[in-house]
Amino acid sequence: MVRLALLLIVGLGVAGCASVPERLGPLPDQRLDLAAVRADVAAAEGALVVWGGVVAEVENTDDGTRLEIVARPLGRDARPRETDVSPGRFRVCADDFLEPRDHAPGREVTVRGRIAGSEEGRIGEHAYEFVRLEAEVVHLWDRRPFPQDRRYDPWYDPWYHSGMPRGYYGPGWRHPRPLHHHPYHDGHFR
Repeated sequence: MVRLALLLIVGLGVAGCASVPERLGPLPDQRLDLAAVRADVAAAEGALVVWGGVVAEVENTDDGTRLEIVARPLGRDARPRETDVSPGRFRVCADDFLEPRDHAPGREVTVRGRIAGSEEGRIGEHAYEFVRLEAEVVHLWDRRPFPQDRRYDPWYDPWYHSGMPRGYYGPGWRHPRPLHHHPYHDGHFR
């Protein structure tokens, strides 16, 4: 009986762990981050990395597809975390054609590839040196679900528990539901 309980606990613990998509694994033993590689690109050339972030730009060429990625730290499942802090940008060169509508700006990707030097580019009017990856795998993540919160519920009545008559819209009333534009869902992220 104790053995069965122990197996059940271990099974639930393993089921609750986040797993890396099979195409991206196994993750490299030596983890290089973008900031360290930007400091000395030549020393890291040829190293295998798994980096991710949000697509800023996509361009299809005769040789394949080039993605410009706003880097983000990865979670345990190798998915880019939702954060406002980025260590910079990098470019990914894929031999395959990647559909621009699927890999549109604002979409999250994780890339497994080898560092292939750097290239000069621009972000607006600013000159920028991008670390370049030759992609082995470009994993496109599903869109994150829109946050479900009472503030965004169209049927939520703020006056229901306030003692005021239901539907009271007196002086100074302001609708409790703010207009919310989420960059990952609107496709206007840059």
